[in-house]
Amino acid sequence: MATYRVLVNGKFDHPDDATRARLLADAEPQGLAQLRFTEEGSLAYSPHLGSFGFRCTVRAEEERDAVDEAEFKAAGLLEAHGYPYRDLVSKVTCMDDIKIKRRSGSAK
Repeated sequence: MATYRVLVNGKFDHPDDATRARLLADAEPQGLAQLRFTEEGSLAYSPHLGSFGFRCTVRAEEERDAVDEAEFKAAGLLEAHGYPYRDLVSKVTCMDDIKIKRRSGSAK
């Protein structure tokens, strides 16, 4: 299995006044800057309540499986809080494919 980082972006779908108030009460002060890749996923959005980002780390055999699981997690979190959403779009990165360039430690 490979490790994937998935960023799921979406839009809030016309939340009513009560839902808007809950979203604003739950909003992180730094908004989208607070997103972190975790196994359970993290949701962040700005106070204008137009769009949101959900980041998570997923272990899966295939990239498509990772995207499906991440979108399922995002939808589950949003639905559990009663937040209406639409237009989920995901970007995925396989962490096993990333090569880290090391700088040489010697300076002359």
